[in-house]
This record gives sequence, structure tokens and C-alpha cells, in this order.
Amino acid sequence: MIYESSYWKEPLLKTATWLRRVRLGKNVRESTLIKVEKELFIGFYSVRKLLETVKVSDSTKKEKFELIWHPNKKPVDWLNHHVVEDHYDLEKSSQESKGIGFVCNLFIHSYVFTLVGENKIEGVFVASDKTKNQKVYYVPIEVISSVFRLVGRDYPSRVEFTRNAETGEFEAKAW
Repeated sequence: MIYESSYWKEPLLKTATWLRRVRLGKNVRESTLIKVEKELFIGFYSVRKLLETVKVSDSTKKEKFELIWHPNKKPVDWLNHHVVEDHYDLEKSSQESKGIGFVCNLFIHSYVFTLVGENKIEGVFVASDKTKNQKVYYVPIEVISSVFRLVGRDYPSRVEFTRNAETGEFEAKAW
């Protein structure tokens, strides 16, 4: 349970801003790449945890994002998961509208995780352990920033609890 959400939300806003300033290239430090990785994984875990509370409005929980994906060409394993262009057909692409929870789980359960961009982060190729041999998603940095900002700025002003007559459990609506 999250007691006070601001301690979870404020880092999301800082990360969204910081990710746009990160510079990639030949001279990028390994520590910078590791920090990007950590910020994304911890950020999406934080978002998912917040989605399970009444600290985020129902409209945010229903938000969808457009993701591009590329089909798999050959099996992916621990020895080759970093070579996206060898395992996925980057010439073919499709688009899907996916919920915020799906985007979180994609990063949390990532098996393939490759940053894209020459001077700055443009996006991430990511596939979960379950979908790695089907497709890889390309998640633009704009989507990542949007998710972090949307949740980071969402402070519901009203919460309503009702008890489910069948299960006896409380159900909440936040807006």
C-alpha cells in the first residue's frame, strides 16, 4: 500500500525531464546507460504500483498509448537478445493501442531492452519474456515521458468507496 503518493510521483516527473536531457553517442558512459535503465524500470514499477491504488484517477488508469511493433524473425535468447535488428523485421511494422498497465508490464518484464537514438534517447525497443519470440515493441520517449508525467501529476480530488455485495470487498472510484 502506498501511504503518501507524492514521494512516488515526484521522482516520475524528474525522470521524465531528465530522460529528455540524456545524451547518447560513442562517448556515453556506462553509468549513464545503467541510470537510464534503472530509472525506466523503477519508474514503470512505481507507475504500476500507483495504478493499484486510489492515488491515481480512474481516467488515468484507462489511458491508452499508441505503440509500434515489429514481428520476430528468429528465436531470441540470453546470448542474442541485444541484437534487435537480427531478430526482428524492422522493415515491417504494425501499430497497437495499449493500456498504461500493459506498457508498465512490458518494461517490468522486459527480456529485450535496447535504447534507440544517436544523440538523445528517441525510444526503446522492448519485448517481455512472454512476447520476445512474437514481436518487439518500439516505445517512443514521448510515450514514456507522457506516462510518467500523467501519473506524476495526477492527484485525485475525490474518491468514492462502495462494498461489492457479492464479494464483500471495497471498490473505489477516483477522479
